[in-house]
Amino acid sequence: MNATASTVRATGLYRRLQYESRAAAADPVELVTMLYDELETAVGVLAAMVRQGQRVSATEPAHRARAILIGLDAGLDREAGGDVATALSRVYRSMRRKLDEAVAQNNAEALTELLDGILTISAAWRQLR
Repeated sequence: MNATASTVRATGLYRRLQYESRAAAADPVELVTMLYDELETAVGVLAAMVRQGQRVSATEPAHRARAILIGLDAGLDREAGGDVATALSRVYRSMRRKLDEAVAQNNAEALTELLDGILTISAAWRQLR
């Protein structure tokens, strides 16, 4: 079954509302977990788009993934986090460079590698629960 543009828009609206409701009730650890969820989705969508032959530069998932990486980096508490925050900042900046390169080259393999790294960090973050 092919989705119509209105179905896609309605699904996106529903997802945003669901996400906003979840965010309103979340603690800081849950908020970061939500960002990782969104980052995983965005990068996964980008990889799928490239595999389908689409160009991904200047697309909403590319902008969203980049904004999330910037937000994760900006949200680090460098005083309280010390060396861990510094290391995470380096990781987020490296991921942003890899994202930018993969998007510019329309490289599905590089996006999949990036997603693997995101999944590894996300899994470690989830262990905080």
